[in-house]
Amino acid sequence: MRLLEGKKVVILGASSGIGWRTAEVFAEHGAQLVVAARRADKLERLSASTGAITRTCDITDHDDVKALVDFSADALGGFDVAINSAGLNKASLIRDITPELLEEITKIDFWGGYWFMKHFGAYLADNGGGSLINITSTTAILVPLGQSMYSGSKAGINFVTKIAAREYGPDGVRVNALAPTFVPTAMNNFGGLTPIGDSGADLDGESAIKDAYIHESALKRVTTVDDCADVALWLASDLSSSITGQVIPVDNGNHLRMLPDNNRRG
Repeated sequence: MRLLEGKKVVILGASSGIGWRTAEVFAEHGAQLVVAARRADKLERLSASTGAITRTCDITDHDDVKALVDFSADALGGFDVAINSAGLNKASLIRDITPELLEEITKIDFWGGYWFMKHFGAYLADNGGGSLINITSTTAILVPLGQSMYSGSKAGINFVTKIAAREYGPDGVRVNALAPTFVPTAMNNFGGLTPIGDSGADLDGESAIKDAYIHESALKRVTTVDDCADVALWLASDLSSSITGQVIPVDNGNHLRMLPDNNRRG
């Protein structure tokens, strides 16, 4: 059963990890796609396997996000689903944060999320409705050390997601957030995990961070890019037509326990 047959979808932050795998799964389920990110070479590889239309986009740029909306509407003949999977995380204790570092993180994770909901939400509201999906983080639900910039930004977007659901709801637009915990991806080096393609990483072998997250999950397993893509698929499909304003942890129950702490002092 192809859940997105006839759906037209735009995915920001599609050049690796969760965004990449989501594009692959959506293509398998019949979606027509525009994929966007800052790395054009990665997008071309994704296009070769999914048939997606590509466009570079800097989510920190208000006007560039609006241009992506216009491009996607023209290229697809309209669209009814948009996903923001862009993100950047650099750890720092609050006392060590510099203005430059705070600006770098918040422009992508907070301001970018605003521009996404502003421009894509307005388009959907003016064109019959649809589904907006923000990829946020379980770190925005729990209270991690050293993650105030990333987690604070994602927590803000979680709350704005709820407000956007109320504002856009009368025009048939659903707005939800998908909040993963640690997900091993090809773009990160998590304790020696082996990258697989551009989306995931091999969980075999020894890994301290893998073991820590297994211990702190209710289901005793690590969350994968496939877990995240499957929840995004549900939120994009008509199966979730009554769901809006929700922040859904995709974390095997990690939010019921705690985050492994790599920043203990003393």
